[in-house]
Amino acid sequence: MMGASHAATGAFAGLAASAAVTALGGASPDGWTLVGGALVGAGAALVPDLDHPDSTATRSQGPFTRWLSTGVRALSAKVYLATRTRWDRSSDGTHRYLFHTPACALALGLIVGVTAALWWQVAAVVVWFTLSLALRGLGRCLPAGPARTAVTSWLGLFGPRRRGGGMLRPATRYRLVEWASVSIGAALLTALLFNAGSHLAGAPVGAALALGMIVHVLGDALTRSAVPLAWPVAVKGQRWRMVGAPRSLRFSTGSWQEVVIRVVCLAGTPLLGLAVL
Repeated sequence: MMGASHAATGAFAGLAASAAVTALGGASPDGWTLVGGALVGAGAALVPDLDHPDSTATRSQGPFTRWLSTGVRALSAKVYLATRTRWDRSSDGTHRYLFHTPACALALGLIVGVTAALWWQVAAVVVWFTLSLALRGLGRCLPAGPARTAVTSWLGLFGPRRRGGGMLRPATRYRLVEWASVSIGAALLTALLFNAGSHLAGAPVGAALALGMIVHVLGDALTRSAVPLAWPVAVKGQRWRMVGAPRSLRFSTGSWQEVVIRVVCLAGTPLLGLAVL
């Protein structure tokens, strides 16, 4: 699936997860928690692709996320080598391996949920990072033009209007403007969510993160390529067996089926929020 589609499905899942966990904790889900959960889920749905060196998540925060991607790929490769069976196919064990398993998503969500409940600073960093990814992913759901610019590159609206000139090439300048726009925008949204009294600092942020990652994995299982859904359980002797939907139900990345899923999730997210409230 494309990043925009992952973000759309993640938004729906994140809102549902944050609402459910907030209610289970004895509080009534409020609008800010639902909005925050949807955005965290949208960003979390791009996190699994940190195991690819050229993904949106890997390129999102420059050297920091490239370093993070290197660590993720190294960890994935080590876990693959340590847990593979003799029937598993030979691979480097990086892209679409550990970080594309529901087990990893649940473990990461649990760790984040517990630490975020103990230290609000952890929750703030996770929310900021996932929101910066959400702005990129959801922004790509919009057609190119003013609407997308207002989400992903709004700082460019305050820059000089002249074309050419300057020390930076246009492509480099665009990437810098986009990076600054989504990073500052995510920081402002994070401050707003926490000061508005949302319940994100704790289990809801962990749940939204986990479910956002899981819908990414399920989305990839619907495409021509499969994922190791069952890990660490062995399937026919293979712990890293690639599992997907029946081949007759799979589709190519960017196909009309994917567009339908994206549109349904984008439309369903606010409707689900209204129903919960």
